Amino acid sequence: MKKIIFTLIAIVLVTGGFIGSKVYACGGWFEDACNSNATQLQDVSQNQAKLVNAVPMPQLETSLERQNIANRAKLFNAPDKISYIYLISFGKVMAFYTVKGKVSSLNSYMSPQEQIVRGDGTPCQYLDTVCYTVQAPDVDGSYGQNASGVFFFTTDGAYVEWSGEYMMSDQPLQLSTQPELIQQIKK
Repeated sequence: MKKIIFTLIAIVLVTGGFIGSKVYACGGWFEDACNSNATQLQDVSQNQAKLVNAVPMPQLETSLERQNIANRAKLFNAPDKISYIYLISFGKVMAFYTVKGKVSSLNSYMSPQEQIVRGDGTPCQYLDTVCYTVQAPDVDGSYGQNASGVFFFTTDGAYVEWSGEYMMSDQPLQLSTQPELIQQIKK
């Protein structure tokens, strides 16, 4: 019986418990392991404190990362901005388009995708009420989630969706091979 119990304890410790929970056992047979772990954690904390003191966090006057993000937002938030997108599948350029405006995620929405309601479905307004988070309808009254991907409008006004990899530039790139798909413009 002791062998079975010990085997079960060992399995729980090795796997970290069931369904993502962690099991910690201290005392008895595991006392040395607990003391060793506590000592190692204390050593790591002390070492980290020394490193932080030796190399303090710099006080930056500006952030190039934030500046890049702001510049990108300004650049592509122009309705008449022309960009160039190359749709890629299996390592090949499948299509090339000029884009008017910006490329947008299919998972961008005009309104929140969740709402907080009472059990009867009415909006929850008070903190003392039992409330639930439920899926909200989209602008067209439908529910669900869009496929992953992007959409855009070409300079000719055509709507295009793509669920694969792509590369985009605000300058045209020179391709070494022709795209696999060629757009036929219908007038």
